Amino acid sequence: MQLSSFRFPKFRIIGFAAFTFISACLPITSTTVVESTSTMDLTEENVVFMVNKTPDPEYLAEIEAMRSSNVPDLPFPDNPDPSLCGIPTQWGSDGSAWLKGTYQGELIQSEVLLYDSHLRLNINAQAPHGSEVEVLLFQQNPITDYYLVKIKGADLPNEGWIPEYFLSFEPIVPID
Repeated sequence: MQLSSFRFPKFRIIGFAAFTFISACLPITSTTVVESTSTMDLTEENVVFMVNKTPDPEYLAEIEAMRSSNVPDLPFPDNPDPSLCGIPTQWGSDGSAWLKGTYQGELIQSEVLLYDSHLRLNINAQAPHGSEVEVLLFQQNPITDYYLVKIKGADLPNEGWIPEYFLSFEPIVPID
């Protein structure tokens, strides 16, 4: 199977599994490249080996320039180099969790935002603090982990990526 060619900064990934890795790490854009010429099974070790571990300031500036103006800054540290993201893994059988718009006891988002990827270029969906979600995928990252969640009972669009600090595995009391 041959995937389309995309430009990916600083390294190449080969194999069909690259699609899953890329779709979670980087939204496919005209400036993103991957060549796929085999169905080689990628492992986290292979990907980490292929990644240039030095943040590229030009690449980071390009990501910042692509970010929608309605995406707010985070009140906590985010991953300094998005190209070092982990490979998303399926969540277990009990995926119940709740959106939490607070950080260190302060309300940051009364409507918790769900993003297109851990790059947070666009907002895919949003739901009130305390809304129940189903966790679909988990992505371990160098600083802040991300979860792909689906808002239970919500109309489309109803899923997106959320930083770990805005997710609770215990029920949250909704804000009045």
